[in-house]
Amino acid sequence: MRGSILKLTYTRRKELSGFIFVLPFLIGFLLFFAKPLVQSILYAFSTLKLEEDGVVVYYTGLKNFREALFSDPQYIRTIVASIRTMLYQVPIIIILSLFIAIILNQNFRGRVIARAIFFLPVIIISGVVINIIKGDYLAQMIMSGERTEGLFSNLNVVGLLIDIGLPVNISILIVPFINDLFNLTWSSGVQILLFLAGLQTIPSTLYECSIVEGATAWERFWKITFPLISPIILMNIIYTIVDNFTNNANPVIQMIADQVSQMRIEYGAGLSWIYLLIVSVIVGVIYMLINKRIIYVEN
Repeated sequence: MRGSILKLTYTRRKELSGFIFVLPFLIGFLLFFAKPLVQSILYAFSTLKLEEDGVVVYYTGLKNFREALFSDPQYIRTIVASIRTMLYQVPIIIILSLFIAIILNQNFRGRVIARAIFFLPVIIISGVVINIIKGDYLAQMIMSGERTEGLFSNLNVVGLLIDIGLPVNISILIVPFINDLFNLTWSSGVQILLFLAGLQTIPSTLYECSIVEGATAWERFWKITFPLISPIILMNIIYTIVDNFTNNANPVIQMIADQVSQMRIEYGAGLSWIYLLIVSVIVGVIYMLINKRIIYVEN
């Protein structure tokens, strides 16, 4: 067996390694996700009714899809708002994470602790902790006029904005953007890690040669760093888009969850598959547009 593997070409061995790497996911998908996936497709084209014999599935064709696209006034509007949010959040996250990764890639005292701090959000991104941290306490203080206990209860940002001369209405509009900056930074942990891995694969000899040739730091970034990590940039863009569309704070995901909680499972399945199709098209278009400008270096 070992001899037959050694006879494979280098490309084939890399393909085999990649397949072995994704094999646990494939096994888990077949065991735990394949059946629910098929059921959701069936439910999207059906109506579920609770009868004496249990839940009965009646085939209704495109009824759920027609209701979502032509009868539900909120669905398309919510998707458009989600896309608009993605269009400004993704560039900010990519630029911010690349900037932080470049800083963390430098040789300075305490960089291991700094890297751990920036990756900490990935560890506690789910559960009660993230709900407490990301709670919109500032907005609650504005709207209720009462003291709200929480992580940011002592940071009277509204009062600070009013003190510097901004009207109350303007302060109310600014506070959500302040909260959003925190959320964007909180969502950059995986991207920073991937950028760090990409930066560390760049040979130091390239930088040494460029310094000898008199290249500035700005020129080294655009002529060496940026082209060589462009595949990582593409991967991070795709990951960030998918993460933005599928995280629990996304209004479309919340809308689907509400339908399921109201026991309209078939309608929620229809919403999910329409949303999946739209997200897939967006990801495919962005991939084709960006992939043309990516520089792939053969090892």
